[in-house]
Amino acid sequence: MGNNNWKITCLHYGTLSCYKSLFDGGLDQVRYPFVYSGYLLQKDNRNILVDTGVHQDNIIDGKAWANSPAEGGNQYVLDALAREGLTPDDIEIVMYTHLHNDHAGGVLLFPNAQHLFQRDEYFNMLHPLPSQKIRRDYDPRTPGDIAQIKNIRMIDGDFDFGNGIRIVKVPGHTLGGMAIQVQTAEGKYVITGDMPHIAQSLFPQMNKMEVIGGEIVDITPAPENWGPFILNSVIYNHYACYDSFNKIMALAEAEDPKWFLTGHDMWCVNKRYFG
Repeated sequence: MGNNNWKITCLHYGTLSCYKSLFDGGLDQVRYPFVYSGYLLQKDNRNILVDTGVHQDNIIDGKAWANSPAEGGNQYVLDALAREGLTPDDIEIVMYTHLHNDHAGGVLLFPNAQHLFQRDEYFNMLHPLPSQKIRRDYDPRTPGDIAQIKNIRMIDGDFDFGNGIRIVKVPGHTLGGMAIQVQTAEGKYVITGDMPHIAQSLFPQMNKMEVIGGEIVDITPAPENWGPFILNSVIYNHYACYDSFNKIMALAEAEDPKWFLTGHDMWCVNKRYFG
């Protein structure tokens, strides 16, 4: 019987040069090249992809969310896979932390893969809140893209695959957000999607952050009275978010930022390989 240790690769799908304050509750009004990213899970010749990046049509005149300069699109996803010697046909399963436009923009790149997401996330995509419509969180093309996929698995809640991968429903940013616990030879990593976007939301007293290229910059710790977590303006259910963040903290090997692979932290792209 083989072991359940996976290798994880952080795939760089592009950049979103936005103000950190969008992610940290207003602490730092400084613009950084935050990343669009996905994660490749590999073991025993199996390739599982987590998230498919932003579609190029969501970058208009070089700008995306919050009018922020951005680079990305389907070609970035293809190029990221190619750097690992892979094509879309090599991907067996695509898992989605959620179906927002910067995480599900490449659905149709993988017509032969199984696509897996939470049932409540599909509902949220079809029935977005007015605030989610204003932000255009969900790409209007995504329901039609998913309809063209032959192999869909909608999961309701938590599920342990029994092979070193466990998915956990984590609502807050969306109705059906999903974190993925991955066993590696180093220990258990958690792929968070946007729950949270960056690690400081789980570790409010962080005072350093690694940017693209490896430079370490000073950041502002949260005031003590903010409590154990930082919630930003795109957390739509605060009660659910606190519950989900507590759950996420319990999933990792240890309560240390290095075990949490988020959707937009730059250090994950810098390190690239985990496990």
